[in-house]
Amino acid sequence: MPARATEPLPALEARSTDAGAPHLPEPALTVGDLMSHEAFAVHAESTLHDAARLMWEHDIGAVPVVDARGIVIGIVTDRDIAMSAFFSGDALSSIRVESAMSRDVAAVQPTLNVYRAAGVMRRHQVHRLPVVDEEGCLQAMLSLADIAQALGTQGADGLSELDVAYTLRAICVSRAHASHPVPDGVATIPL
Repeated sequence: MPARATEPLPALEARSTDAGAPHLPEPALTVGDLMSHEAFAVHAESTLHDAARLMWEHDIGAVPVVDARGIVIGIVTDRDIAMSAFFSGDALSSIRVESAMSRDVAAVQPTLNVYRAAGVMRRHQVHRLPVVDEEGCLQAMLSLADIAQALGTQGADGLSELDVAYTLRAICVSRAHASHPVPDGVATIPL
């Protein structure tokens, strides 16, 4: 299934469901202000060796999978590669990306504000989001690290360190072992 920009969360959804989260105005910064301006991708027919090499050479932890038109059709992470190699016992050069990639991809557009992008990360429990145009073509990547670094350098215009901490906390909840239900992917965990 091709990636589509995930519908933005309703205003202040995450803040109203995260106990103790500050109630601040949404930041004016957009995904386009913080996204990487160079995106690397592989094709479904590529090997996991190709994907791992890109990750190593560019110090990245995930690579979008695109079709011949550049439309995002999946994503493969360093963990996907490790688990696939472990369970198959095969060399990375003999395993196709399509066998390890996630096909359910949350993506955002460059015009989405950063707070809502963090909400997409919380809801889908991911550290990185492909940034796509209206047709779903890969433009860039946005990571939680990009958002965290913006706090120190740009002030992030209403986005706080607590927002990043709540996003990281929601991402880190084990989907398999969560003792609390996670409605809409937003976890509320007592500290």
